[in-house]
Amino acid sequence: MYEENTLVHNILKSNNPVFAFDFDSKIVFWNNGSELLFNYEKDEVIGKEIPFMTSGSKYEFDFVISRIKEGKCINFKTQKRSKNNEILDLVFFASPLYNDSEVSGVLVNVHDFASIKNLAYIPLENTYCLLKDQKRTFIQIRKLILASLVGGKKTINQISLDAGVNWRTVEKHLTFLIGKKYVAEIFSSEYVRIFELTSFGTNFIKKVEVEELVE
Repeated sequence: MYEENTLVHNILKSNNPVFAFDFDSKIVFWNNGSELLFNYEKDEVIGKEIPFMTSGSKYEFDFVISRIKEGKCINFKTQKRSKNNEILDLVFFASPLYNDSEVSGVLVNVHDFASIKNLAYIPLENTYCLLKDQKRTFIQIRKLILASLVGGKKTINQISLDAGVNWRTVEKHLTFLIGKKYVAEIFSSEYVRIFELTSFGTNFIKKVEVEELVE
């Protein structure tokens, strides 16, 4: 039999990405494979919020946590951005993380989607399906889109990734937000459209953040 410490050491040094986080979305385990995939070193993430958490993916992780607290496992396809801004198509296999006999967090095994997409026996739930289960209102979706633009100018696909909202939905809501002068379209061509927050939109987001803190 392998000793527990030996097994943990082997997982830690493995090139297969494995990480774990607690119910406050703070990283508690980050192995060598996670460093290689996401380009964040262990010392950068331990004890801190999940590094690729965005305003949109928070709904995703909240949903996963709710499933894990029920003692369930969940497999789902998702997109994440590495430290060097590479967009990764991944599958997360999430299961309960135990401290003694109690569930204390989420253990995630990560796989490249291309390497397993032909394995039909693996049931996968799409990120957007998870987010749809949150039954977000139009107002919540628009807040996510505006929040994603706080970081600067972005294309529809970039907004979609950062907000965790389907790009077609983003496109529809941008039309509304432009009409309300929260967002401006600063570049448009046959292949790409670029948007940024207006001063009005920036002030709105600041107001929302203050109200949420008060609540």
